[in-house]
Amino acid sequence: MKEIKMPGFNGQPIHSYLWDEVENPKAVAQISHGMCEHAGRYDEMARRLNAAGYIVFADDHRAHGKTETDENRGRHKGDIFDRTLRDLICFNQILSIKYRLPTVFVGHSYGSFLGQAFLERSTKACAVALTGTAYMNGKQAGLGLLWPLELFAKDWRPSFVNKFSNALFSVKYKGDSGPAQWVMSDLERRREYEEDPMADIPVSINFDWSMLKSFGRLYTNANLEKIKKDMPVGIFSGEDDPIGGHKSRDAVKLARVYESHGLEDITLHVYPKARHELFNEYCREDFYKDLIDFFDKALEKQAPAVSAE
Repeated sequence: MKEIKMPGFNGQPIHSYLWDEVENPKAVAQISHGMCEHAGRYDEMARRLNAAGYIVFADDHRAHGKTETDENRGRHKGDIFDRTLRDLICFNQILSIKYRLPTVFVGHSYGSFLGQAFLERSTKACAVALTGTAYMNGKQAGLGLLWPLELFAKDWRPSFVNKFSNALFSVKYKGDSGPAQWVMSDLERRREYEEDPMADIPVSINFDWSMLKSFGRLYTNANLEKIKKDMPVGIFSGEDDPIGGHKSRDAVKLARVYESHGLEDITLHVYPKARHELFNEYCREDFYKDLIDFFDKALEKQAPAVSAE
């Protein structure tokens, strides 16, 4: 794993990671991490993809990881969601030019919502995988409450929000304990997450504001119609992931919404009793196999078009 600086859409250096020691690579996989964490946690996923023939790139999104200082982590100026999305599109273009290979994209949680927007704004990737994801239309109710704070305290990072969310999301897990139990059931990996100083960080009012606003844009007919009809989209959800809804109903709904807008190649995987981070759950071997199979099939589908160019 190499740590590098990549220029974002506006030239700002974004701390990034590159796993490129791959013989005869067939594609480049771009990873978009979740909220309140960082891309360095995806080393295992990257190495699995490396072994399958994929060069891997991931960045610490704005407001996250080593892109920010310890003092500023959790906040950033402007529309954080939109700026991060523009970074991801910029990186995808750079990777395509640098390696002259097809690209695939995997986004987890917050990164999956960026991935949903990526689908609507960019058609360069050959496939997009969304993990820990859901259909989030109607989740903008908090905007009214946040509006005064966005005006007068947008850089405030209230620590109680994460504590409240962790408690709310963890109610269903009987006999379990700890703030991150909804994230994963594996106790050793959960302990690593809880001890990571760049994970479960509090984020600013402005961060939540920009994310909630984005949910209103994701599901307009005009934006959904921008997605290429033949774009392979993979949706991967744990049955006990509170983000995906009860028995992944909101993840399933996302698949149905895409199908209703004419997308022809939707793959849906729901893993029984799995929680939010499938790559850290008991089912991770199945998840990695399914993810790589999804990308491999998408590349096979694209191969004639790629070779023709």
